[in-house]
Amino acid sequence: MKKILISSILCLSSLAHAHDLWVAAPNTQPANQILRADLAYGDNFPAGGSIPEARAKIFKPLELLDSKGKLVPLKLTGDNYQYSSTNKIKSGTYHILATYKPTFWLKDANGKWFQDKNLSHIPDASHCEQNQMFAKRLLVVGNEYDEITATVPVGQLLEIVPLANPHEVKIGGVLPLQVWYQGKPLAGATVTATSDTYLAQDPDGKIAHREIQAYSGKTDSEGRTNFIPLLEGEWKIRVQHKADFEDKSVCQHHALYATYMMTIGTQRAAPAPAAQKHDHHHDHHHDHHHHDHKH
Repeated sequence: MKKILISSILCLSSLAHAHDLWVAAPNTQPANQILRADLAYGDNFPAGGSIPEARAKIFKPLELLDSKGKLVPLKLTGDNYQYSSTNKIKSGTYHILATYKPTFWLKDANGKWFQDKNLSHIPDASHCEQNQMFAKRLLVVGNEYDEITATVPVGQLLEIVPLANPHEVKIGGVLPLQVWYQGKPLAGATVTATSDTYLAQDPDGKIAHREIQAYSGKTDSEGRTNFIPLLEGEWKIRVQHKADFEDKSVCQHHALYATYMMTIGTQRAAPAPAAQKHDHHHDHHHDHHHHDHKH
């Protein structure tokens, strides 16, 4: 049966892939310990790594939000993506948040991408987007789970919200999700998901930055869809949304991306062999639809 399920999900088509933003951290941890978490960015999930200097300014520092909506202090502890809590974390339900701030990306007539440029700088450019990314992960400390904290939006512009405890979902089980945009449910959005264990079945695609997806579902009129994982692993659930830019003389589109991270079960993909590791932070951009690099 497992082989049949895996064969079925392998039939899902690969999506053109870009740089993503996600949070690398545990689902849970004991009370009164230091939290360690990574602001992960790149096109080689689940591996994150150092953020290129030219892009580091795009990101807000990683944030830890408690059940009362208050920020718990975090600090950089190592490379520019590695964070830890300033103090030991008390029992409770938290969200770890990452944010890629609004950033213009422009492609000129020769196909070259520019960061922080828009049509006011190069009027004859072929394409302009203002990108934003949001990432979120639930953290339960000391087994003190709060349903309301876990299942309501935290206020990200584009946000994936689980409608049940994501830490209790089992293989073949259902986790209802809701997508929010500008404080309202977003209908007709395509939600995709993949895991480290699923990607490990396509090593050639991983090297070529073809991130195959193990799940795809479209939200209904209330912004809802059901996520059904068929493998254990480290899961990245993702949604994107495009909207017209307000002033077309400045830029053409808003492009927003959101991820929700969760770990299911104990199975994990083996680390990639050293020979397959490579720098995944290109200086070029990658567009989901036109196969040009950006983000």
